[in-house]
Amino acid sequence: MTQHDSSSTEPLANMPVVKVSGANQPHGGIYLLLLLLSGALLLLLPWQASWVETHKGWYIQPMIGSALGLGLMAVFAAVRTFQALQQGRLTLSFERLSNTLLGYRTALICGGLFMLYIESIEVIGFALSTLLFICTLLFLSRLFNPFWLLMAVLATVVLVLIFRVGVSVWMPDVWLYGLLPDDLADFANQYL
Repeated sequence: MTQHDSSSTEPLANMPVVKVSGANQPHGGIYLLLLLLSGALLLLLPWQASWVETHKGWYIQPMIGSALGLGLMAVFAAVRTFQALQQGRLTLSFERLSNTLLGYRTALICGGLFMLYIESIEVIGFALSTLLFICTLLFLSRLFNPFWLLMAVLATVVLVLIFRVGVSVWMPDVWLYGLLPDDLADFANQYL
């Protein structure tokens, strides 16, 4: 009888091998969908975000952030799609795609809330929209208590100071601020 030395590098022949069934293996369909979606949105970008004349610089243009995010998503989705294609895992089954999307439900809900946040900026303003968005995320994550509410208010103040005061990101006049007296509406449109 021989003893097995745990420090040896010979393979263990009696170890069970766990195989992943074909239904549980990741497929490339979701990456192809992300690649097509990001490509379409990049093509539509010039019609959705206009160029704003400003002396502050190119980095505050409305389309720069979107183009950067969509470009990164397209590059990484293309890499993963190419990998799935090479490995023969590129399938476009509706059932597998819907099961994959269900695994991302929290991200999809947060993405929908973010779209609502962006659309609400024109109606209720940057500061109030940001505060409501952060508070909604706190509520969904079950962290809505006085401490985190204070942190949400502080985060909103910091974001307003950075983007509206420091960088002077341009935003259209807000409908809600139009209900205020002219001087107060001008102040709110400029800073909030």
